[in-house]
Amino acid sequence: MLKRANYLLAFIFLLFGCATQTTYPSRPSPAPPSRPEPAVSELKPAEEFQPEKEEVKADKPKEEGVVSKLEIPKKIPLLPDIAVTGLVLDQKRRLVVTVANMGDQPLPLGKGNLKVFVDGELKKIYGLNRLSHQAVLQPGEVILFMTSFQITGRHEIQASIETGREVEELSKENNELKKFLEGPPLGPDIVIRDFTLSDDFELSIVLSNGGEVDLRKGITLRIRILVNGRKVSEFEHFTSDALKAHSSNDYLINPPYPIGLTGTSRVKISVAPRLSSHDILLENNSLERTVSILPFKISAQEKEEFSFSYPLSRTGKVNPPGKVKAEVRWDGGGSPLMLSARGPGNAKDFPPVSGRSPLKAEFPIYSEGGPEEISWKVWVTNLMEKKADGHLIIQHR
Repeated sequence: MLKRANYLLAFIFLLFGCATQTTYPSRPSPAPPSRPEPAVSELKPAEEFQPEKEEVKADKPKEEGVVSKLEIPKKIPLLPDIAVTGLVLDQKRRLVVTVANMGDQPLPLGKGNLKVFVDGELKKIYGLNRLSHQAVLQPGEVILFMTSFQITGRHEIQASIETGREVEELSKENNELKKFLEGPPLGPDIVIRDFTLSDDFELSIVLSNGGEVDLRKGITLRIRILVNGRKVSEFEHFTSDALKAHSSNDYLINPPYPIGLTGTSRVKISVAPRLSSHDILLENNSLERTVSILPFKISAQEKEEFSFSYPLSRTGKVNPPGKVKAEVRWDGGGSPLMLSARGPGNAKDFPPVSGRSPLKAEFPIYSEGGPEEISWKVWVTNLMEKKADGHLIIQHR
């Protein structure tokens, strides 16, 4: 009986402990650190929680039936392409048109025209076959076509090329070019044509008029002469005769006091009118030339050799091209001498000339030679049975 009472009492205490568990909480143990939970708006479905990858730009997927242009580029046909690339005026106001083939195939020049417009009005028509003696214009080739058309004053110039329907080109847009050009007015154009040497080697100046209008007499000109860079004369001259247009006559000017030359001299002559209307083009109002006066004494049936050098420009070319002028003077000029010359490098000898005093010849300048100058040789041969005394005069630019 006592045993049953003890069991009952234990059960009552057990119930009493369960009832009082929420009233007297036990001391909580420290919770392990937890990771911060994401905000509700950042939560993703389980299947979206994948490692983030760096964004890689890729080409858009090709649509079915569409061919990408990157894989198969458009094929450009090989065609000619004629273009007007330049419009300029030369010293005589003539229009020069530059034409080029910018394409990949030859362009036939048999058909088509070049038209020139001035201020919108058609002035000249040239067939393409007149641009060149060639039948076709090869790719990359350029033609400088000098027209017969002259421009005076300021005007809008347009050059257009028509190739016809049968000629296919890469582009028709470059077949014309417009540009404002200004040609000098009509008038006289004073030119120093040459200078000469007297028997005593005294200098005289030769003028002409390359313009379209005569230069009347009584015009005041200022002349300046330099020898080896030093001014030796400057004076004013009143023209006693008219200078006819188109170089129809020469006009000789002698300095007021003699200017003699000896040895080798660099001579520069310039002329300027008092009024600008007396000369429409001043660029050609000077002449510069090297003069060598070389004495000789040659026995009968003998010859003497002379050498000189011609300077080249920095590009190694003759600029501008010119000629070598040779003159032989000797006493007793009734008997002949012979003059011969050889150019630079391996150039062949020029055909010799012979005759009586004064004996003159001209030889073209060649650009072959070293980077700074080219060398010439000139021979004077005595064909007489007696000694010849005289001078060889060499002039070159």
